[in-house]
Amino acid sequence: MGTKLSEKKIRAGVMRAFGIGVVGMLAGAMTLAPPPAAGAAREEDRITNDRNINRSEVENLQRWVSSGHADWCKDARLVAAEELWRLAVEYSGDGFELNAISAEPTANGGNRVTFEWAPMDGRALYRVTVERFDWLLPIAKDSESIVWVPTSTEIRIHE
Repeated sequence: MGTKLSEKKIRAGVMRAFGIGVVGMLAGAMTLAPPPAAGAAREEDRITNDRNINRSEVENLQRWVSSGHADWCKDARLVAAEELWRLAVEYSGDGFELNAISAEPTANGGNRVTFEWAPMDGRALYRVTVERFDWLLPIAKDSESIVWVPTSTEIRIHE
């Protein structure tokens, strides 16, 4: 009895994730489509925020996650989605809507990934960069278990 109920919940969850993925791909394709007034000059404002990383706070977060809490912190896309949800009121909070625009190794041996999202009206572009640090490896015990931390945000507003 309980197994059938679990299977139904799993199927429903997989179908929901698939549906969200399709919607995210469509939204991504629509944001990449050129706007009708592409020839018109647009003024752009840019707001950037580079965070100072408090090493002890990040180490405490890593300990918290390593003890079994907040596993989503190990997923770069979900960390970027959470940060974007704080920045953009119209963002749904779903990681499938984000486009990864760069993934590069950094000088400190960690990884850095930048994600971007634009609302349907195209008036703004949001970018969130998340990073994981190799100095967390002794706490995490495994490189895949290192938490991702938002290190910078950028908002480009098109007038």
